[in-house]
Amino acid sequence: MIKSVSISLLFIVFVFRIFSQELTNISTTNDAEFPGGEIALNKFIKDNMIIPESCLNEGKTGFVYVRFTVDTTGQISDIFIDSNQTNCKDYGMEAKRIVQLMPLWIPGKINGEPVKISYLLPVDFGFSEADVPEKTSKYVEPNWAGFELGITQLMNSSFESTFNENRYWENVVEKSWFLNYNFLEYKLPIYKQYLGITTGMGYSWQGVSFLSKFELMANSDTVYANSTALDLKRNKLTAHYLTLPLLLEFCSKRDTYKNFYFSSGVIGSWKFSSYSFQKGKDLSGNSFAHYVYSNYNLRNLNLDFVVRIGYSYLGVFTSYQLSSLFRKDKTVPIHPLRIGLTINMDYFKE
Repeated sequence: MIKSVSISLLFIVFVFRIFSQELTNISTTNDAEFPGGEIALNKFIKDNMIIPESCLNEGKTGFVYVRFTVDTTGQISDIFIDSNQTNCKDYGMEAKRIVQLMPLWIPGKINGEPVKISYLLPVDFGFSEADVPEKTSKYVEPNWAGFELGITQLMNSSFESTFNENRYWENVVEKSWFLNYNFLEYKLPIYKQYLGITTGMGYSWQGVSFLSKFELMANSDTVYANSTALDLKRNKLTAHYLTLPLLLEFCSKRDTYKNFYFSSGVIGSWKFSSYSFQKGKDLSGNSFAHYVYSNYNLRNLNLDFVVRIGYSYLGVFTSYQLSSLFRKDKTVPIHPLRIGLTINMDYFKE
């Protein structure tokens, strides 16, 4: 009996020692942590997140899992995308960018000693419309505001550049420049960012250079040109307009950056000033330069048909003036055809 009890006590002591050794070998592990904890981490992600427009346009949402290493000093390294469940690669790039911006973490520990630990961070791109910046969700940028520069070709009613019985209307195209400054714009969306009506306001300076052997003349009944023996170096008719577009516009993106656009419609214009300018030498060989401010029977209100196409900040356009350049019955019908380049100012606001 005593021997059995002794054996039992020895067994209990043996088991207790083994169990005690196992307890001392169990390590305590603390994971790496963002300064301030999970709440601060979520706020940092939200404050620094820029929703990629390419993913937004496709309606993609979901989680991106980013894996990285936090070393013993809290430094982040070895960042890579472990899993992208959004089916939009730009979300992965954005999640990685956010992690790269993070401050030093609180390093992970084992038994109280800092250790190098791998961390898997889920980044949620399952936002609602309220999370999208107002400009991105509501405002769709038009492609009107900017500068335009081009040349003008005068056309007859048969869409030809020759005026057989009125040669003085055959302009010098390479010297017939125009400059437009479109300073106001607004777009009414029809279908998301893709289709809308663009309007606004602009200013247009238009100059038409004529052949040097003709001198422009006008009275209340007509406008014409006389042959002249003057040696004219400059022979130009200039007019200033305020313009108002009404364009149906297709865009590939909401913003100007990396955006392809195509628009077509009409532009109305109101002439508020006109004058002619001649420079050269008279019959005595004396140099002269003079302006003549006159209406020259130019139409005050005009309407142009226009087609515009471009990508990002640069575009091209062509317009054809549906109304004649001069008032009805003052001379033959003349329709300016214009071709030019566009620089979109919204691009430089990005």
